[in-house]
Amino acid sequence: MRSDTRSTLYLGYGSNLLAARLERRLGYCARLGAASLPGYALRFHKRGRDGSGKCDAFRTGDPADRLWGGVFRLDDRQLAELDRIEGPGYERATVAVILDGRSVAADLYVARPEARARGLTPYDWYKEFVLAGARELALPRNYLDVIEAVPSVPDPDRARAARNRLIRRSATPVR
Repeated sequence: MRSDTRSTLYLGYGSNLLAARLERRLGYCARLGAASLPGYALRFHKRGRDGSGKCDAFRTGDPADRLWGGVFRLDDRQLAELDRIEGPGYERATVAVILDGRSVAADLYVARPEARARGLTPYDWYKEFVLAGARELALPRNYLDVIEAVPSVPDPDRARAARNRLIRRSATPVR
């Protein structure tokens, strides 16, 4: 990262939780570790461009709820590219996450209300990204159980499913 480039902390919690997925999109991203966001819960109710369920950091307001994710340091170019990738269905927000026992500001993407729908199901490859990223970060077992319990369906677009599975299989251990 050039010294004249500003950086932002980013909380990846869906498919971007997996470093290989995020780096495929943005190039190298320094991952600082796992963080939690109290008062939010993971939901798969964001309507994806492909019609399937994608993740949302859903604000519940209940301090017992926790969204977990990976904190990455992104430069301005990477953040602009992620804005483009996430598209109009998400809006970027800054929240206070707990990283290494301290509160830090991080950006994340929250589904816009009009992009949410009941009854959406993620494709199996997408759920595999989320689960692989959660395992890569050694997130709490009960959080893994929640992700594992989410029903998923095969993607009717076999080529897209195969491309995404290759990315997941290319994941390397955390740097």
